[in-house]
Order: sequence, then C-alpha cells, then structure tokens
Amino acid sequence: MEDKSNIDNLLLHAKDYAEERIKLVNLNLHDKASRALSGVASALVFSVCGIFVLLFLSLALAWWIGKQLDEAFLGFLIVGGAYLLIAIVIYINREKWIRIPVINSFLKNVADEED
Repeated sequence: MEDKSNIDNLLLHAKDYAEERIKLVNLNLHDKASRALSGVASALVFSVCGIFVLLFLSLALAWWIGKQLDEAFLGFLIVGGAYLLIAIVIYINREKWIRIPVINSFLKNVADEED
C-alpha cells in the first residue's frame, strides 16, 4: 500500500514539474519575443531619425556644392553619385557587412539564456 502511495506521490510531483516547466518555457518564449520586438522598434525609431538627419545633411551638402560650382544641379548630381557609389560598395559587401552580423546578433539574442 505504501508503494502505491509513493508512486502516486511521484506521479503528482512529475505532473507538477511538467506543468511548471511548460510555464517556464512559455515565459522564456514571451521574454525573447518581447526583447526582439523592442529591439526592432528601437532600431526602427533610430533608422527613421537617421534617415531624416541624412536627408537634411545631404540637401545642405548638395546645395553648398552647387553654390560653389555656380550650378545647383551639379551639387545634387555629385551627392547623388556619391550615394550611388556607397550603395554599390554596400551591395558588393552585403553578405559580410549586413547578412552575417544580423544573423549572428539574432542568434545571440535568441540563444542567450543568462538574461
């Protein structure tokens, strides 16, 4: 009779352990999802601000170059050409500069168990 009581007690504890483990996994999943979402949101806010800063600085530089050359369109053409050159360099190196660091960052955040 005592063996049956021990088995029932063991099964009850195993069931409680499994339920708590499921809750823990669920909480970890929610934590990682919320961290990823907040990271995306902050990156989006910084990106939008950065785009506006870059836009206005580019306009100012193009206007200044145009005034120096006495042809406004040349300033915009030179700045546009510089951005085209930068875009080509980034496209050529996209695997090394963008894809691999983004994947590594994502995997580090997902696999990080200490936080």
